[in-house]
Amino acid sequence: MIKEKEVSLKHKLKEIIAELGCTTSLKLMDSIKKDVVNEFIERNMSEFRAILVFAENLDLNTLTNSDEDIRFLFIFTFALNKALKKQEEINISIDVEDYFTKIETDQWKNYKRLEKAKDIYPLVFKKTQQVGDRIWQTVLSAQQLNELDTDNLLIYNFKTQRNPKITAQGEQINIDKQKVREIKERLLSGEQFPDPIILNILNNGDSNVAYDEKNETLTIFEGSVINLVDGSHRKIATGLALEINPNLPFNWQITLTFLSEKSAHDYMTQKDKQKPMKREYIQQMDYSRPENLVIDVIVDDRLSELAKAMKDDDAYIKLNKALTKKSIIAQAIEENYREQIAISTNIRRIGRWVVEFTDYLMGSYAEEFIINPYNIKETSMINNKNMFYGYIAFSAKLMGNKNWEDILIKKMESIDFSKDNPLWKEIGIIQSNKDASKTQRGKLYNLFTEGVE
Repeated sequence: MIKEKEVSLKHKLKEIIAELGCTTSLKLMDSIKKDVVNEFIERNMSEFRAILVFAENLDLNTLTNSDEDIRFLFIFTFALNKALKKQEEINISIDVEDYFTKIETDQWKNYKRLEKAKDIYPLVFKKTQQVGDRIWQTVLSAQQLNELDTDNLLIYNFKTQRNPKITAQGEQINIDKQKVREIKERLLSGEQFPDPIILNILNNGDSNVAYDEKNETLTIFEGSVINLVDGSHRKIATGLALEINPNLPFNWQITLTFLSEKSAHDYMTQKDKQKPMKREYIQQMDYSRPENLVIDVIVDDRLSELAKAMKDDDAYIKLNKALTKKSIIAQAIEENYREQIAISTNIRRIGRWVVEFTDYLMGSYAEEFIINPYNIKETSMINNKNMFYGYIAFSAKLMGNKNWEDILIKKMESIDFSKDNPLWKEIGIIQSNKDASKTQRGKLYNLFTEGVE
């Protein structure tokens, strides 16, 4: 598969899934998911990764150019297009022939495994000791670790990693090939130390685990998501070493946790003493600041459009992978909700309100914020990263107002967001890629709050 086609396909699939989530009913979306999953089952393939893609627990950018991953992309695309064609009210399509070579299409169009995919769950880890609240330790052989990887159970989650690699193609797994080669050679020569690999069973309401203290077993049940928090280089090196010596006599220490993304990130912050993270990432994880706790509430809402639109730094925005930054939203919250968030019992309420407000705003202008934001961005300021300062101030002004939806639409319709509007030059944000200054933020706050009762 040509690299440019692979990148384009991943982007298109993300767009389609986002559009379906925004424009279709829950019943219709479930029907499409069911059809896609059934396609995998009928081909004797595991449906696990397809389910994760729809649930946004698997980022397509973590897929490699391996034959298995490219085949998965083909089957998923083929199945999705087939499912979409069945829905008369949906005018969306995606043809595998636009992205894959004729050889790949002929090879995989009727692909079916000879044997039915094995049942993966429940997973049972034996000789497991509990060392803390929702934290366990065990040992896995190189072969056992590689089997988990081969079964596609170890999901790379950008939100719990130190520093993702940000490129024009999007977020990528940040792998140092030289480091992988060194670990592989140390494994083969018997010089590698078995330092702990960290796996987090994502505590997201869907995952389910049970620990039997008497038998020292940790059981992970179906529906659970296992994130590889620390150990990507060692996992890859293990697979490469086993290709050379399938009987490699090596055991890895494994730390298993059952934590939320936030807590897993906290766990990595503690580990970060060994490998420093970017300062901007560390600041965003300072949970002594109440505005960051509000951000955490927003991010934890998996349906929040604002959560999907904000990332950690400007690199995502420059590459059209985000509209704004967490630090911008956090600063706007601190400056506009300062008194409320000083009381800890208000944190969840403020976070949920910001989600409700921004969902209505972005849903009312779906083309600008969800469906086609990056093309709109060329001519309009409506989804400029700094405009979100104003939106958060607006939300604070309207909190508790029973007519807030009508007031929101009326205000938005009264503003000319075109880049030709001299107002943006007057405020000073039209030609700058920097975060708005204190003076500029004040002007944006006034723009959205003046005249609002």
